[in-house]
Amino acid sequence: MSRSARVARVVVFALVLALLGGCASGTGASSSGPVRVDATADGTTVELAPGAELVVALEGNPTTGFDWTVAGTLPPQLTAKSDTIESSAAPGVVGAGGTRVFAYAAAATGTGVLNLEYLRSWETTVPPEKTFKLTVVVK
Repeated sequence: MSRSARVARVVVFALVLALLGGCASGTGASSSGPVRVDATADGTTVELAPGAELVVALEGNPTTGFDWTVAGTLPPQLTAKSDTIESSAAPGVVGAGGTRVFAYAAAATGTGVLNLEYLRSWETTVPPEKTFKLTVVVK
C-alpha cells in the first residue's frame, strides 16, 4: 500500500472517530462533567446516570423583582445542589441582568419533570412571565 493511501486511511479513520464523538455528546449522561442546559432545552428530555449533575442556566434579571423558581415540588429524581446567579455586568454596574444557575444531582432512577417559573413571588394572582419544563430520565 502506498504512503498516500495509508495517510488517507488514517485521515478517514480520524474523521470517523471525530464524528462518532460528536454524536455521543448532547443532553445525555456524561462522565466528563455536568450536563448543562439553557432555555433552548425547554420542553425536551434529558437522560442522566445516577449521581450525574444537571445544570440549568436561564437568563433573567432579579433586580426587576422577577426570578426563576421551582414550580411545585422538585421531582424525586433530583436533589438540589446549588442555586446561584452569574452576572453578565461589568463590576460596579447596578441593575444588570444575568443567568440563574440551578445545579441538581441525579438522585433516584425514574422519570420526573422539572418545572421552573420566572415570576415575581409576591404577585400570586399573576401568571409567570416565562416557564421552563424539562423531563428528566435517570437510568
